[in-house]
Amino acid sequence: MMQKAWKSIGIWLGLNIALILLINWFVLDMDRVEQAYSRGFYPLYQYLPKFLFGLVPFNLGDLLYAAFIGYMLFLLFRIIKLLFQRFYKKSLFTLAILVGFILSLYVFFHVAWGINYYRVPVSKQMELNLDTILQEDHLRILDQHILVANELRERLDLSRIDQAAVDREIETLMRADTTFPMLSKTQVKIKYPLSSTLIAYFGTSGYLNPFSNESQVNALIPRSSYPFTATHELAHQMGIGFEDECNFIAYVKLKEHPKAWYSYAAYYESLQYLLRSLYWVDQGLFEAYKKKLSVKVRQDLEADRRFWESYTGWLTDLSGLFYDQYLKHNNQKEGMARYGMVSRLIIAYEKKAGH
Repeated sequence: MMQKAWKSIGIWLGLNIALILLINWFVLDMDRVEQAYSRGFYPLYQYLPKFLFGLVPFNLGDLLYAAFIGYMLFLLFRIIKLLFQRFYKKSLFTLAILVGFILSLYVFFHVAWGINYYRVPVSKQMELNLDTILQEDHLRILDQHILVANELRERLDLSRIDQAAVDREIETLMRADTTFPMLSKTQVKIKYPLSSTLIAYFGTSGYLNPFSNESQVNALIPRSSYPFTATHELAHQMGIGFEDECNFIAYVKLKEHPKAWYSYAAYYESLQYLLRSLYWVDQGLFEAYKKKLSVKVRQDLEADRRFWESYTGWLTDLSGLFYDQYLKHNNQKEGMARYGMVSRLIIAYEKKAGH
């Protein structure tokens, strides 16, 4: 009986290893990934999670995470127990099950969404020149964005804005997109985590669950950045892997929106990334440009800082370390710093537009 079970485990492990090798070969050619996966398989595959999870009003992906973690912990504790009982063969068999399960999750992650990390970059598809950006370009665009953000903020009363309506409006905006033909429109839907408070302790404003294809936005985050975060997460759901590219898409989609709140969110986020990039080059210029921010914009920045500071702790540090390594493992060698690289895309885009 055990011999037959070992044979089944061996076949399972061998199949997973073969699929991983196939995936590693497949992602070597970004044009192949773009055409065969991101614009071919992925939009069709999305109908499956849309049918299974998309119509459910609450988040099922978090339950999947809990089930996966619970099952792996169960197997781990079982291995330890069997070792203490000196059932070495049974413990080895359970270890093989655990390894097989982890490998299966790895394969499923890539097939369900993760291969999008290896597609043709948005900058290349949009013909943006990232190699000719000068500091004078950076300062000119930053100046413009500060002026626009200051002006928009004067027209807003964020305390009276209906945050619940933004989800459906952002979904409609992204479904109607004609600027980014690389986006998949099979499923465009925002959901909330089962616990936004818990997610805040992880330092997370939003995330895509690659197993359920559910786009999650933390319902507690400050309103100043909410539309931007929602658009960013939908860009992930629509097939964009790189963090800076999702930020860029959110910026482009919201910057000229007729609603001042949405437009403000685009400029509010962009000026932060542009300022951070400047900080590492010239702290004197950084301070000079930061002083140009209006009182209300600075108050929003301070409110953001206080919000995240209230949730900062060991969970935030652990989550940041894990996610940094996750990004580096998935074709983003810069790790968490990848978010800030959106400043290059914004400047190149504005230069191309003649601004």
